[in-house]
Amino acid sequence: MTMKLRFFACLWLLVASLQSYAQGFAMNKLPIDNWDLGNWKQVEQVDNPFKKKAGITAGNKFLYANTPGKITSKLTTADAKIKFDFMLGLNSESIFYVQGKHGILLSNTHPSGAIITKDGSLKLPAQNAGRSEGLWQTLELTFSEASFGNAVVLEKVTLNDVVIHQGYVMASEGKNEGPIVFENKAGVIAINNVEYLKYNKETPLKLSNLNYELYETFDWDKQFAKKKDTPNDSGKATDLTKDYGVGFNRYLLVFKGDLDVEKDGNYSLIADCAGKESVTVDGKEILPMTDESYRKPRIAYLDLKKGKHSIEVKYIKVWWKAELGLFAAGPEIRPYALHAETSLPTPQAVGEIDIQPKNDVEIVRSFVMFNGKKRVHAISIGTPQGQHYSYDLDQAALLYAWKGEFADVTEMFHERGEPQLLEAKGVRTKFSGKPSVAILNDLNAPMPDSLDAYKELIYKGYSLDASGLPNYKFQLNGANITQKISPDADGIAVSVAANGGSNLYYKLAEGKAISLIEKGRYLVDNQYVLVDPKSKPIIRSSKAGQEMIMPLTGTINYSISW
Repeated sequence: MTMKLRFFACLWLLVASLQSYAQGFAMNKLPIDNWDLGNWKQVEQVDNPFKKKAGITAGNKFLYANTPGKITSKLTTADAKIKFDFMLGLNSESIFYVQGKHGILLSNTHPSGAIITKDGSLKLPAQNAGRSEGLWQTLELTFSEASFGNAVVLEKVTLNDVVIHQGYVMASEGKNEGPIVFENKAGVIAINNVEYLKYNKETPLKLSNLNYELYETFDWDKQFAKKKDTPNDSGKATDLTKDYGVGFNRYLLVFKGDLDVEKDGNYSLIADCAGKESVTVDGKEILPMTDESYRKPRIAYLDLKKGKHSIEVKYIKVWWKAELGLFAAGPEIRPYALHAETSLPTPQAVGEIDIQPKNDVEIVRSFVMFNGKKRVHAISIGTPQGQHYSYDLDQAALLYAWKGEFADVTEMFHERGEPQLLEAKGVRTKFSGKPSVAILNDLNAPMPDSLDAYKELIYKGYSLDASGLPNYKFQLNGANITQKISPDADGIAVSVAANGGSNLYYKLAEGKAISLIEKGRYLVDNQYVLVDPKSKPIIRSSKAGQEMIMPLTGTINYSISW
């Protein structure tokens, strides 16, 4: 049985990868009245646990417990995706049960996301991706009944956007179906936004009446154009497959036929190929022919009525071995193949290239994606203590900070490494990405969204301290500014100093809302900013909502945790 479990765990890694193609369907909200509450409560508001007299406000927005006990949904699931938000109090621990019987810890006293095994031991997560007390967290998981024995497969578990388990098989007893259950063991927990999708085994989209045309093409120098207008081969196609091009080094395949839809609904079509592929439905090109690629799936969403719809699939083989695939999916339908099994082999796994600081600080210059755009003068710092950050040198601006593992640099070095992107591997928090320093002649003047890196805020390089951490240097209209970011017990510590200049201000934080939790501790969206309790930061309105600034006349020290 053990060998079987391991074998099928590997297979389910492929299923989880395929499932990730189709994440754009809205999930179903589980109503707040769909629970047997036990000794849990429905509340409108939960105070942050760092408040002196933290309490609750009556209502029906969250599920809340401050004593031990279980809450059980009336909904039952077998093959599903479930997502929910939760917040833990100080020294708190709860358990989320898949199908009411397979436990996953929600904790700040043990690694959150650990799976409780049948013998009571813990299957630890790939890394501890939990957030601090009083901050909202998100757990998402996809699971199903295994097609062998009696077992449940946790295909993928994500905590705060960090994958912590994949393809984990749990031996089971009885029927593999059950409710959503939360059990509070100690402390305080609040639950919000429980969402679900129940998957079924339907395959409501099928291809029929397919015909194909095969054209030999030129190479890249002529943009893979057809060598002649009449096809080299044509006929009735038994399947959507690349195999009609056997014998040609470069070719274009054109398939035309019907897409049979069993019932009205929202669906997706997913194109996956090595080369170029386009898909047209009812005369509308839903997936255009793009630059040649190697196995980068593309997805289109469409509403389809029951009946027959015309479909056309074009495929151009370029340099790589021919691979052609088309998948269908729905809100409660896992992606399944519309192509022949031999047409799209399992993709070759690309080994992840990562950087993990062991004894020394790691400094990486790369591009970093921020709000959909590349920051091209970014630096990322990884520390052995496990607190890391990305920083924009042009704007003296923090972009992200994160805890746990440091960086995935596969896109910097795999093949051509063209994207040059570094990806954070731990649980991260996001900042405004705007300049942290500015001159304000009027306190009502807004902090700038950006500064000219050649005329206003001039980057003057950095020096390294004894531990290898950078101390950044800038000039702003006659002022010399230094900024240093260090690992802290629960996040990062920031120190900034100025020499010369006048009317200098420093932005400590910006968010939709800023609130004072206790002296020296501010909640900024879903992170904490901690300052000297004797200091008096200015909280004021900004384009994003609110910002926290201070005059920069000497040195400012503060820390951020999440």
